Amino acid sequence: MNPISAMRILHICPAYPPSQGGAETHSARISQGLAARGHEVTVLTTDLSGPSFSSGAGLPAEEIIDGVRVRRLPSDGGAAGSLLRFWQELPGGYRSLVKAFGREGVEVISHKPHLPGLILRILGTQADVISVINWYWPLAYYAYLARQMKKFTLVGIPLLHLEEPWCSTSLFKRMLASCDAVIANTSYEADYVRQLGAVRAESIGVGIEPSEFLRLNSYDPRALYQLGGLPVVGYVGRLQPNKGVPTLIRAMRLVWTSRPDVRLVLAGPRITPDNEIIALMEGLSNAERERIVCIYDFPESHKRAIFDAFDVFAMPSMAESFGIAYLEAWMCGKPVIGARTNQVQCVIEDGVDGLLVKLGDAGETASALLELLADPKKRDEMGRRGRQKTESHFTWDKVTTKVERLYFDLIAKQ
Repeated sequence: MNPISAMRILHICPAYPPSQGGAETHSARISQGLAARGHEVTVLTTDLSGPSFSSGAGLPAEEIIDGVRVRRLPSDGGAAGSLLRFWQELPGGYRSLVKAFGREGVEVISHKPHLPGLILRILGTQADVISVINWYWPLAYYAYLARQMKKFTLVGIPLLHLEEPWCSTSLFKRMLASCDAVIANTSYEADYVRQLGAVRAESIGVGIEPSEFLRLNSYDPRALYQLGGLPVVGYVGRLQPNKGVPTLIRAMRLVWTSRPDVRLVLAGPRITPDNEIIALMEGLSNAERERIVCIYDFPESHKRAIFDAFDVFAMPSMAESFGIAYLEAWMCGKPVIGARTNQVQCVIEDGVDGLLVKLGDAGETASALLELLADPKKRDEMGRRGRQKTESHFTWDKVTTKVERLYFDLIAKQ
């Protein structure tokens, strides 16, 4: 039996809808799911928005969104943020901060958003459980500092990217070890956390909302972009190098040497173009450029139709903690191609619901694309198996149930 019928939950995250992104979706779905089950859920976040979270978006300081109380703090940190920046610029200020927080700690708090006042917010809360989501940003460090001052139930939902340096610092490892539990997206990440000490780590993953993939509207990318019955390779996400976009473009150039009929669709938010991607696009011939369709800033209601337009979904990324886009492609019955990283290998079953390729290898990626494009039966079977796996294990309702059980269990052990 659960020790209490309803919990007071505080979720802390760098950004929250209407800001868009995988981490923002993750934060919102869990928060809304728990609120719908009768728990009192508050989200502490910033006023940042947009793909780069570079400036305040003029969002309300407080509002209720789908039963969740959302409180947004100014990303400059207000008076506490000003004091921190002033102190850093004083003669000897940096040295004194290093003495107090260590070099790694000062490196973290030097990055925006500057929210040292978050520590007092955490110390003053009466929440039964505090969870910090998306540790790439400094907010998790402020929670770690608060935990040194006061005992409270702390859960980390770091959304680890273990191939990237920020996950492997000694400070980051201490932060993970300070949690009562860590929610990981894959079993590989959970094993990594357990190796740091007696830390409880649960592999829960991410989810999708099946009902959103039942909606159909008049939007038809194949008709709109004159794709007709041509074979289409698709990508959905931020157009950034760490998402594998350059590898995919290079792979398509190889595909086009034997299959010039294949089209590439790149769909995602419009952001400042990366120099590597700009150079690759400028190096394409006119004929190759005509085989690429870019769909920017599409509404969520168009996502199903975009995935439906693909024959194969490819995201050979090094930056995935899980890769929710794989689930979305599977829900539309599409096979997927991902990079053979430790995390993605826990998501895609090679040869069953998709194919794995060597990270950054355009030749191997091109071979995988050609293999699937040449075999409709294999594509359909992989897409079917992927959808079955997603519906069985990776819906937001199932993810929320696992999170709720973990929270209840931690409270019972207080």
